[in-house]
Amino acid sequence: MALLRNCFLLFFLNICLFSVSQNYQVKGNVIDSKTKEPLAFVNIIINDGNYGGTTDIDGKFQLNYPQPIKSLKLSYVGYESKIYFITNDQVNNIIELERKDILLPEIVVFPGENPAHRIIKNVIKNRNINDPEKLHSFSYTSYDKMIFTADIDSILKKDTSLLDTSEIKIKEFFDRQHIFLMETVTERKFLYPDKNHEKVIATRISGLKDPIIVFMISQMQSTSFYNEIIRIFSNNYINPISKGSTNKYLFLLEDTTFTENNDTVFIISYRPRKNTNFDGMKGVLSINSNGWAIQNVIAEPANEKIRTKIKIQQMYEMIDGKQWFPVQLNTDIIFGSIGVSDGNKAYKLMGIGKSYLKDIVLNPELVRKEFNNIEVEVEPDAHKKPKKFWNTYRKDSLTDKDIKTYHFIDSIGKAENFDKLAKSFETLMTGRFPWGYFDIDINKFVKYNSYEGFYLGLGLHTNDRISKFFKVGGYWGYGFKDKTAKYGGDISFLLHRNSELEVKFDYFNDAVESAGVSFYDDNKELISTDNFRKLLIKRMNNTESYSASVSFRILRYMKLNVSLSRSFKQAYGNYKYGLKEDNVTVLVNEFNFTELTVGLRYAYKEKFLKTRRVNISLGTNYPILWFQYTKGFNNLFNGEFAYNRFDLKLEKSFYFKYLGKSSFRVMAGYIDSYLPYCNLYNGNGSYRKFTIFASNSFATMQMNEFLSNKYVAFYFTHNFGKLLVHSKIFHPEIAVATNIGFGSLDNKDMHFNTGIKTMESGYYESGLLLNNLINMKLYSIGAGVFYRYGPYSFDKVSDNFAWKFTITFLSLKR
Repeated sequence: MALLRNCFLLFFLNICLFSVSQNYQVKGNVIDSKTKEPLAFVNIIINDGNYGGTTDIDGKFQLNYPQPIKSLKLSYVGYESKIYFITNDQVNNIIELERKDILLPEIVVFPGENPAHRIIKNVIKNRNINDPEKLHSFSYTSYDKMIFTADIDSILKKDTSLLDTSEIKIKEFFDRQHIFLMETVTERKFLYPDKNHEKVIATRISGLKDPIIVFMISQMQSTSFYNEIIRIFSNNYINPISKGSTNKYLFLLEDTTFTENNDTVFIISYRPRKNTNFDGMKGVLSINSNGWAIQNVIAEPANEKIRTKIKIQQMYEMIDGKQWFPVQLNTDIIFGSIGVSDGNKAYKLMGIGKSYLKDIVLNPELVRKEFNNIEVEVEPDAHKKPKKFWNTYRKDSLTDKDIKTYHFIDSIGKAENFDKLAKSFETLMTGRFPWGYFDIDINKFVKYNSYEGFYLGLGLHTNDRISKFFKVGGYWGYGFKDKTAKYGGDISFLLHRNSELEVKFDYFNDAVESAGVSFYDDNKELISTDNFRKLLIKRMNNTESYSASVSFRILRYMKLNVSLSRSFKQAYGNYKYGLKEDNVTVLVNEFNFTELTVGLRYAYKEKFLKTRRVNISLGTNYPILWFQYTKGFNNLFNGEFAYNRFDLKLEKSFYFKYLGKSSFRVMAGYIDSYLPYCNLYNGNGSYRKFTIFASNSFATMQMNEFLSNKYVAFYFTHNFGKLLVHSKIFHPEIAVATNIGFGSLDNKDMHFNTGIKTMESGYYESGLLLNNLINMKLYSIGAGVFYRYGPYSFDKVSDNFAWKFTITFLSLKR
């Protein structure tokens, strides 16, 4: 018995010693042979067998095997396969792969069903199970690092003996340092279905202390690759694992590997099929048979002609044996319109971003009250974190190249005041440019319209350097056509920052569009195509106005404004309004109004980026509603008209798979009493025989052609993008538009010395737009034509056409 026990112990010890002695390990990096950039998700097979692994998102690998590792077989889509022999398993192996020209067949014929389709269909079937954003909740901390450098791939591919002097200097500079470097640490919490909060607890940006640059980071890529639509910056792409994707994408099973857990990993390349035309992507998916989940993904737009090229990479791991979750993200950007030059040749600016997720917790106890409309928040002391803090979160220590970048750019930033440039980015989004203790109102500096002609002026407001709680401002300007000075001033007090409770007193003496419509908190972007209509305005009223208002946020997504105003308006030209007194009509051309206005803007689930100074809207996926009620008073503060006025605006955009983007706007107004021309509705036309296209207006309707005291208008545009034209050279974006309006006027006989038309029978027009005919990098130029039809069309067919040129600006907002 003792002998048997001793034999068993000896056998057990031998097994243990055998197991320990057979634990072999090899590690290293896989890089591009030319650029020396790391290659993510390279497939590695050990000893020409079935087992192996992949490189991580940084091109690193560490493999364990129970037998001596003699060789590694490496394969990667777009590169030559390679067998690498291990000579010393104690060193960090640097393995270079050579890029090859891929000539994928336009047509692939399979004897039966494409084997990749079965795998993709299983991924789609299990998409909701594997999508992290379908969990009840999760939280994590991410460390993000982004560098900006130049795309000098053309130099790196050359023999160094063939480089000229300028190329050598460029190479030496970028071997030494980057152009720009930034790091952030962010804590994220998510509660199903759409409660999200990201708190930036640390930022370090070369040359900058102001953290506004995190706005760019928040726009890059989602942490989930399971949505039907993948949105990168302002562009939408059809996900290769969305419903029906096997009809639009060509999938090829490139390789198959096995994990140490005996799971199968299928390597599948994808790209849009021949003769399909949609916003698609190309890249590689690594699908794990454990749950049919994404293990790794590489994706970039299939269209190689786009101005800004973006490639994303994501790496997923099984967390707690329950859920696949992203742990590493890469974003590579090449800007087509921005670059650096050596005097002879320009090199495109390139951004390389890496995100590492840690402290991942699945289904933590989160409650709704922990979330609000602030989606991205920057802690006030985020830029003050010490070195010890950063060492806790960095994946690797800073390289010598990183340190030199910080040192060099920080010294330049202090001298050139880069923080002022960062604040400029922030204030440009609010329409104001910082200048010391003041912000310059950009829209008061220079403008043009058909009434005032060219306008030059200056508008200033105090900023946070004087006080965060009150602002004082004013402006003065001069119109060279109407030869009249305009001026005004205001003072505001911020009483409660979180609720945005503000009291404001305002005065101006200015020209205001006759019968125009404006809404509270309707701040259009400076480069919005809606603003082009302002260039065409030719009928305005000189107006002097006093007002007091209070505004605040209510119900989280609603902003409310209550104002009391008194205004004095002069009629345009020789217009007269007829007031009946004792059966006698008195013609007047000056009008006094006293108005109480309640205006609101409701944007359901609108999200904001909160900085130290302002909140910047990140938009919403739901319709935005404006509503305004105005009560006019007679005999109050010299007011002469008693009335009730209701104004409404609703707008929304939709993106449809394989069809493009539809946008609509509905506007309506109703006034229950008789008023002079200046306070009615003018039809919102923007006609010239040939002029710039102004969105959300009637392109064939002459300025002030119609007048109404009640109206409704519908504006619809569908942009097919590049879906209808498939060409390697010509890339127009085709859009169609239809606008419809109805209106009526109750007091036609009270308006004198002006032509009055109404549109009870309905106004109709449709148009075709060809955008992006000429690409100017930051914007593009196109052409279009609209046709007027229906009851108010002209007898002469040519008079119903309006010819347009379009300007479309590059946008990075989501």
